[in-house]
Amino acid sequence: MSPSAVNWRIILWNLLLAAVYLVTAKIGLLFAYAHEMATLIWMPTGISLAAVLLGGFRLLPGVALGAFLTVATADVPLWVAFAVSVGNTLEAFTGAFFLTRLARFDITLSRIRDVWNLILWAGLLSTLFSATIGVTSLCVAGSTSWTEFRRVWLIWWLGNVISDLLVAPLALVWSRPLRWRVDRAVEFVLMIALTAIVTSIAFGGWLPFTEVEYYPLTFAVFPVFIWSSLRFERYGSTAAAFVAAVFATWWTVQGRGPFASVGLHESIALLWAFMIVTTFPSLLLAVSVHERRRAEERIQHAYAQLHQIINNAPTIAIQGYDAEGRVVFWNKASEELYGFKEEEVLGKRLGEFLLSEEDARRFEQMVQRIATTLQPEPLREWETQTAEGTPRYILSSLFPIRLEQGQVQVVCMDVDVTENKRLQAEILRAQRLDSIGRLAGGIAHDFNNLLTAIMSYAEIALARLPDEHPARQDIQRLMDTVNRAAELVKHLLAFARRQTLAPQIVNLNRLLDDLNPILTRLLGKQVQLQVLTDPHLKTVRTDPAQLEQAILNLAINARDAMPSGGTVTIQTANVMLDETYTQSHPDVSPGEYVMLAVSDTGTGIEQEHMEHIFEPFYTTKGERGTGLGLAVVYGVVKQSGGHIEVESQPGKGTTFRIYLPSASETSPQ
Repeated sequence: MSPSAVNWRIILWNLLLAAVYLVTAKIGLLFAYAHEMATLIWMPTGISLAAVLLGGFRLLPGVALGAFLTVATADVPLWVAFAVSVGNTLEAFTGAFFLTRLARFDITLSRIRDVWNLILWAGLLSTLFSATIGVTSLCVAGSTSWTEFRRVWLIWWLGNVISDLLVAPLALVWSRPLRWRVDRAVEFVLMIALTAIVTSIAFGGWLPFTEVEYYPLTFAVFPVFIWSSLRFERYGSTAAAFVAAVFATWWTVQGRGPFASVGLHESIALLWAFMIVTTFPSLLLAVSVHERRRAEERIQHAYAQLHQIINNAPTIAIQGYDAEGRVVFWNKASEELYGFKEEEVLGKRLGEFLLSEEDARRFEQMVQRIATTLQPEPLREWETQTAEGTPRYILSSLFPIRLEQGQVQVVCMDVDVTENKRLQAEILRAQRLDSIGRLAGGIAHDFNNLLTAIMSYAEIALARLPDEHPARQDIQRLMDTVNRAAELVKHLLAFARRQTLAPQIVNLNRLLDDLNPILTRLLGKQVQLQVLTDPHLKTVRTDPAQLEQAILNLAINARDAMPSGGTVTIQTANVMLDETYTQSHPDVSPGEYVMLAVSDTGTGIEQEHMEHIFEPFYTTKGERGTGLGLAVVYGVVKQSGGHIEVESQPGKGTTFRIYLPSASETSPQ
């Protein structure tokens, strides 16, 4: 918008304000009292204050123009009109300045302190300028006598005060648009109509009562004010107060009502008192209701946010329990962790669906102790299982919260540490295998030196004996035993990752093609061999002879696990191990790998054996096994920079997956 358009808008707003000021001023002068310029309610005061608060100090020219035209059209000198205009403009300026700069006033009147600030800074203080300058100018001009100064000044000032109390709040509050339903709007109209009717009954003298009997009817207006404040808050209070003031003033000026019978001065004073004691408390009540409602909304909003945070916490299972250990809250994470829906567990104890009888008893004792002492419990680890029977290890934190009327609930926050325990077990297993490997490597190295010495002496002895000597056969058996022992040492060195490798760029598909005849003979007729290869398989850098030995060892284990026959599947593929996988396998680095999987449909491996299958001399085959086959596989894979994992289900079979780092080179089959 161009600056000229903005200027024209400001000019138009000032002219409109001046016109409204002039019209309402002329209406107010119809109720002039003690002097033609002193009226019961000077509505332009409240209108000017509200206009400057809403539109800014740029609307002060409109206030000055409206005040000047109002007085200039009366029978007074022009300089008096100018002086009154200055006083009214100063009144609007100081009122708005005090409120916005000193009191941090909120024009929506949403706080009780805003009502007090409006009355103090605008109603009582800023109106002093207008009354003092206006009445002084009238006395100087001879329009009123100095002896009447105090009375005229008081009426002038009170008329402005009443306007700031009635008109300014009405304009400020109703400047904000409303979006009421039809039924609420109808109720508001009925409330305003009832306010007019009740005020007219109280002040119009419609009932044939004596003055003494009639006087208490003024209190009939109070229930309407309470209704307006409670139901419609600031909108209802300001509207009802203005309507009641208009009707009460009209009937009183007409010489009717309870105040008219006590004399003019007393009736005006009583009318002002009526306006103050009805309008001000009603507005305070309305703002109090508004503050309370907003506080309740903030509390409800905060509670809703807290409830969402608790209920939607992705990894923390949070439950609430009463003092007897019954479930009162069960968030979504608890549903996902344990497999029980909230509606299934509310009102139940954990022993009824989750914990064992002994653990449930201990848990309820903890809950009761917390509810009694109001002290949290130390972190505790539980072993439990889900609704499907899956075992879980849980780390729990329990603490109390106080509710209304002295009630106490116990909050339990559970974290699933099953994966952490698995990782810890895997790290410990890797450390144990590493320790065993170092021990086995040291022993194998020293033992190999002894075998070398034995073999040397045996060869010397064999060379010195004649061919027909009977000891030659014994020495030959000794040398065969040494060779078998050397082979055992070789396996131990392979597990310890101390054997000498000859790494090459190897394509596993070609290696499997070369091994296929050997594997077929090794597995026998009862076992079917399936080889599934990736045609775009990348190469790896490893010792092909050692990797062949590892594959043969896995095939032998698969055959032995299927005494009645079955299927062995060997598969290759390019895989990407991301950070998600490596987080659960701390001995692996993210990157591109080539996978070699060997699966069987045999008896599987029991869970208690899984942690020891790669340890040397650990076997479940009894005397048929040496316990070195998988140990050699483990050593070869690790020495090649790879990773091996095993999955097994008793009665369904076992899968070994070897991951070797890709050499970033794709070779054709």
